[in-house]
Amino acid sequence: MIFRQKILLLFLLLTVVLTGSLSVFATPPAPPPKLNPGLATIQTPDGFTIFAELAITPDQRTKGLMYRTRLAPDRGMLFTFAEPGYWTFWMKNTKMALDILWLDEKGTIVHIQHAAPICTRQDNLCPRYRSITPAVSVLELGPGRAEILNLTKGKKLQIELP
Repeated sequence: MIFRQKILLLFLLLTVVLTGSLSVFATPPAPPPKLNPGLATIQTPDGFTIFAELAITPDQRTKGLMYRTRLAPDRGMLFTFAEPGYWTFWMKNTKMALDILWLDEKGTIVHIQHAAPICTRQDNLCPRYRSITPAVSVLELGPGRAEILNLTKGKKLQIELP
């Protein structure tokens, strides 16, 4: 009887050792899923996270945030461009005021238009807004968010694209 118990104990011990050593060769676990797939994740210097829809194609850039009536406090839209430029924005068909932030290639804010008002004109004579410094991306936020988040010219945002 004691012999049987020793064999069983040895068998269990070998099973544990072999199973543990085989797990070294197992495939590593997949990285955790992103909280908001398809959205850029933007960190402010004070640690607030903004999740921004991307406007990359000409159609996405043209539509932007048109016809939206509200934007959650942690949401925005990020327009990205291949080259630095003096990118112009307007508020035609936009149903809410927006803070517009122009960013250089390092994510540094180079210009801000605070609470650009909606434009209800039916023609194409709505005011245009643009940076006086070249930018490679533009971030649109709800009205007053730049001030609330302490975002000013010269502050750097950390941008992670999906």
